[in-house]
Parts: sequence; structure tokens; C-alpha cells
Amino acid sequence: MSLPERVFVIVVESKGGRDPERMPLLSRQDQSGTRRAPAFSSMLLATTFLNQAQQLGYFVKLDYIFPADGARLTQDFPEYQVQLDPSPQAFFRDNPAG
Repeated sequence: MSLPERVFVIVVESKGGRDPERMPLLSRQDQSGTRRAPAFSSMLLATTFLNQAQQLGYFVKLDYIFPADGARLTQDFPEYQVQLDPSPQAFFRDNPAG
């Protein structure tokens, strides 16, 4: 899948504090062990995703929303498989709220 030129990713709080060399993206690991991370084609979609997730009972320890180069995203974050503009229901479906 090709991503738009600019996407927005959600960076979550890390246990060791802020480290400019390591940006932990909001992600979940599926049953096959793949780490999936959402990316959004606009800031509005990213904030809407977070709002809806909270309403559904999913708490995201947000650090910030980061604009990223869509063409370089998979190179910059090779440990993640990116999902463009997922709904919170689709993204969290394997991880029940609570």
C-alpha cells in the first residue's frame, strides 16, 4: 500500500522518558507477532481516532502526534506494519477494552 506524502502517527509515552532516538508508536501486536501501527492522512483523523478510542474504553498514553513522511515511514519504522486511517474498532478488535 502506498501512503500519502504526509501522514500523522501517534507517539505514546515510554517507560524510560522521552528519548529522541526512540519514538514508540501506538501499536498492537497481532496473533502472528506483527506489530501494527495506525497512520492517519490528516491530523483531524488522528485526533478523531483517539477520541473515539477513549469513548470505546481504550486508553492511549499519548505523548504527541507526529507528522511523518509517508514515503519514508516504513524505512524509519521498519518494526511496524502501518495501517492507514483505521477505525478504533478495527485497530483494537483483538485487544478488548478493560
